[in-house]
Amino acid sequence: MSDILKSKRFEKIEYIEKGWSRDKKYCVTETNGIKYLLRISSMDRYENRKELFGMLKQVSDLGTPMCQPIEFGTCDDGVYSLLSWINGGDLETILPLLPETEQYVLGLQSGKILKKMHSIPAPDSQEEWFIRFNNKADRVIEWYKGCGIRFDGDDYVLSYIEQNRHLLKNRSQYFQHGDYHTGNMMIENDELIIIDFDRYDFGDPWEEFNRIIFCAKLSHYFATGQLRGYFDGEPPEEFFKLLTFYISVNTLAAIPWAIPYGQSDVDTMMNQTQDVLAWFDNMHDPVPMWYLGGYEVWDVLDADGNKTGRYHERGKPMASGDYHLVVHVWKHNGKGEWLINRRALNRGTSIDGYWETTGGAALVGDDSLTAALREAKEELGLILDPQKGTLFHRIARHGDDGRTWFQDAWIFEHDCLLDDVHFQENETCDAMWASAEKIREMIKSGEFLSEWFYPYLNEMLEKWS
Repeated sequence: MSDILKSKRFEKIEYIEKGWSRDKKYCVTETNGIKYLLRISSMDRYENRKELFGMLKQVSDLGTPMCQPIEFGTCDDGVYSLLSWINGGDLETILPLLPETEQYVLGLQSGKILKKMHSIPAPDSQEEWFIRFNNKADRVIEWYKGCGIRFDGDDYVLSYIEQNRHLLKNRSQYFQHGDYHTGNMMIENDELIIIDFDRYDFGDPWEEFNRIIFCAKLSHYFATGQLRGYFDGEPPEEFFKLLTFYISVNTLAAIPWAIPYGQSDVDTMMNQTQDVLAWFDNMHDPVPMWYLGGYEVWDVLDADGNKTGRYHERGKPMASGDYHLVVHVWKHNGKGEWLINRRALNRGTSIDGYWETTGGAALVGDDSLTAALREAKEELGLILDPQKGTLFHRIARHGDDGRTWFQDAWIFEHDCLLDDVHFQENETCDAMWASAEKIREMIKSGEFLSEWFYPYLNEMLEKWS
């Protein structure tokens, strides 16, 4: 290492003991005070470390917040990689101390970061996922059964694996971090930073979530946010089924893996098996009980509509002077008609079953256009063209309950068949193309939401007649 220290003018070196990596890790400081992470591997790992450094550059080029790769080479102690130093704290330590809304927002960020990393495709030579992971599952089952330790309820886990191997068919493969959870994340200047890519691989991106059990153990809000951030909304049913499959395989593998590290680690993993069984109702429910399906967080806006940097949980009273954003999404075709939809009948509100236009609250991180596009996709399954959208109207509203919000009305030029509309369960149940005259008639008859909900309606219908 002395040759590196001399050539780089490092005046201080501190050994880092934390982590499971085989590398020797150091915090090194230049004479100008700039710190770096120095990792040194044995020479026989040259090709492996070279490939890793190359992948780090690819991931960094995506704009990923991470230890930035600086330099790779050999030294008198082996192979070295020089990376930028993160002046922050461990997320595992910081996260439990934060408000629940902030835990959720960090989870959202982690999901969006992961989605971007999963854009790097696997090499063409990669073995088909169905074959590859089924072989892995077979090895894990054999390893578990031969380790001499069994946990209560393992029959549920083994049964779920055997009954759901078909889910692995036709899964595309992309870059994987390999160990994506809160233990490999840091906070620097309020920004989430991803570290330790040593176990990177290529495979089904959804398999990456087999480590989410560590996140959920620490914070249900973070884990829920991670899924919402990754999928830009609610995860599909197919995802939860595969998540249960991958966590089942990982749960079995954790027991024999822990044995060489001692009884304490074995006990930890045995306890974890019972958490998994409880979360998935003995593997009968693929949506884990920690997933907060109805949880929603908004950005708090000031009286001028600017984000304050604070967050608000839906369903709780807002502080006086705080606003949030609500969007209405109108779809207008070339025949002068508007696509309207009917609210689901059993939501438990006073306006169930009424006709309306798509709309809803902007979620944390949304701008107005993003919220409008998402609402149309979620409630009606429509992909609207952002280039064909117009922000027609914005108004500050005040409810009788004291709530204050900004209301944005978007109009998109869009045409589609009613067969192309797909309704969101418990949100929408019907749709039709209606003329301006038809909408006015429906308001008078009490079928359509009143003009209180749409104070701009007459102006809009006249302008787009």
